[in-house]
Amino acid sequence: MSQGKGSRKLKCDCASTFGDAQSLSQHVKETGHMRHRFCAPCCKLFSTKGGLDQHEKTAAKHRRAKASVVPPKTNAPKNKPQTDKPVAAPRKPVAVAKPPKVAQGVTEKKKDSKVPTKVNSHDIQPVKTSSTTGSTSKETVSAGLPDFLTKKYPWASNWEGPGINALKKRCHDEVLLVSYGYYTGHPSHQMNLKFSIKKFISTPVKAGGVRRKAIALDCEMVGVAGGRDELAHLCAVDLFTGEILINTLVYPTEVVKDWRTKYSGVTPAKMAMARASGQALDGWPAARAKLFQFADADTILVGHSLNHDLKVLRIAHKRVVDSAILISEAVFGKGNRMLRRWGLKTLSQDLLGITIQSSRGGHDCLEDTLATRELVLWCLRERQKLDVWAKKALIEYEEEKRKSQERQRAKAKAEREAREKEMEKQKQELQIEASSIEEDDHNDYYRDSFDSFDEHIDWGEYVQVPLDYEVSLSSPWYD
Repeated sequence: MSQGKGSRKLKCDCASTFGDAQSLSQHVKETGHMRHRFCAPCCKLFSTKGGLDQHEKTAAKHRRAKASVVPPKTNAPKNKPQTDKPVAAPRKPVAVAKPPKVAQGVTEKKKDSKVPTKVNSHDIQPVKTSSTTGSTSKETVSAGLPDFLTKKYPWASNWEGPGINALKKRCHDEVLLVSYGYYTGHPSHQMNLKFSIKKFISTPVKAGGVRRKAIALDCEMVGVAGGRDELAHLCAVDLFTGEILINTLVYPTEVVKDWRTKYSGVTPAKMAMARASGQALDGWPAARAKLFQFADADTILVGHSLNHDLKVLRIAHKRVVDSAILISEAVFGKGNRMLRRWGLKTLSQDLLGITIQSSRGGHDCLEDTLATRELVLWCLRERQKLDVWAKKALIEYEEEKRKSQERQRAKAKAEREAREKEMEKQKQELQIEASSIEEDDHNDYYRDSFDSFDEHIDWGEYVQVPLDYEVSLSSPWYD
């Protein structure tokens, strides 16, 4: 069954709605959503991939299109340019060689007087960015950290590191990602997750804008009903060039119960001002669509404990480099369980020598993103230093674990002794109570015995009471 071109609105898997099939078709071409069951030439959406395959086999439009593609391959106009190129090629070098040397020297001096200020600042970057980013050479030359950022974050560098190939080798296995709470797109992983994947979608096959091969990102969250997290700030930076792709507030889609300003850095007033001025994105779906302009299925997403960020964005992705897992593998060995998670603030201080998250107004989302970028690049280029730190960190962890176990044993011993004292005290109280009860029972026994003895004695047998009371009072017997 397919969805026709009726007047009703069409809905994409990303929750976007469209008034006509042409708009939906354009959206599918740009994002790649529902590509496995949408026919772009016919503007028809099918419920399953099998329906689309059957449609492509049987529809006459597709058969005519396939037939029309074949003839151009047999045509021979391609031979004409081949004959023209050799004729024009020798003429151009001759024309270039004729001008006098003096004229060339003058033009060269003029060029040299203007170019150095621009070329020297990017004399190394274009070579690196051409092999690491998916953008054109002009865009990579202009990429990098602006001056105001280098002043605010002097530790942020424009150096790109080893490159994309070294980063690809550090991408984590899908099984490992699932064990750490990532959703990679397979529905069978739902049983291992503690959240719903109903609104999750995978990154598109093709990015909507200029594709980036690696993006460092960070999200700040606020609390909503049920203690759940909701996206409030999104920041994304090109990992290799340092270009800021996204840095904006995101208006929550649900009522905020806790703004968590101490950590998120977001206040109700700041959010209201950003929304009124049009500087805030409208909910996590808009933030996700904005990120999809730069990221696709082949883009490597980099972050610190990135599973929480992808969770609030409802993104399923497989190519991930998590700096928290990266550090854990260096300390405990690849394939071993993560026994401890080092925070981004601690790692930035120990490995990079920089201090972050020191503001009283909360975390700076851009600062955390740039720190994550620097941390991953440092791990890629400083393998020996990372190994030295990892050995030291493992020794400190084992020592801390030993001390923690000793504290737990001492605490358990103190609790056991306190419990024994309490039991001994209760035992003594029970003994005292039992002895008092026994004594009371003994007294009650004798008292009951005397009472019964008095009841059975007839004192009239032993004392003869005179019948005449007056006589008895005067009788010598009474005296």
